Amino acid sequence: MKLYLRHIMLSLIITSLGACSVLPEAEQIKIYHLPIDGSLKTISEPRLNTALSVAEPDTLRSLNTSRISEFSNGQIQRYYAGARWADRAPTLVQQSMMQTLQSTDLFSQVVNEENDLSADYLIHSNLRAFQIEDSEAGEKAHVILHVTLVSQLDRQVLGSTLLAEQVPVAGSSMQDATAALGEAMDNINTALSEWIYMLLKPKSD
Repeated sequence: MKLYLRHIMLSLIITSLGACSVLPEAEQIKIYHLPIDGSLKTISEPRLNTALSVAEPDTLRSLNTSRISEFSNGQIQRYYAGARWADRAPTLVQQSMMQTLQSTDLFSQVVNEENDLSADYLIHSNLRAFQIEDSEAGEKAHVILHVTLVSQLDRQVLGSTLLAEQVPVAGSSMQDATAALGEAMDNINTALSEWIYMLLKPKSD
């Protein structure tokens, strides 16, 4: 009887090991960073003695993720398999805005919302699109950002603007897609820097 039970246990162990061997392998995830052009050219103006604070953009839950979004037919959203951003999309956009505003040398200081006590003005935004869109004309990167500039002193809204960019995807790879999103974000950041500067620039009599 003991020998019979031992044979049963051995058979169960062998069956379990065999089942383990056919389990699917874990999905291989590639991490992508949002490309940022550090050599962007913007307006040539003297630096303002002004400190800016850049808040993380608000966005829909479907975009508040590290997964890379693709839209087809204008409304069907899905995510690329095996690919992730290095961080959530709103965080990437916040960091991109900060780096560009710093690199323009138009403002004395640029910080995030955790250090906004030292800031004169707050940059609030809403990320409305940050995705690849597939259409009959081909794939394109699409970024839409609504921005509001607020005075830290009295919470007065100085102005709002809607910035939108579309950039064709040059190839069929994931790297081509992320590069197009990076270029679209660079264009938005350039326009953002100039818009903020013109709002804060002292008005001549």
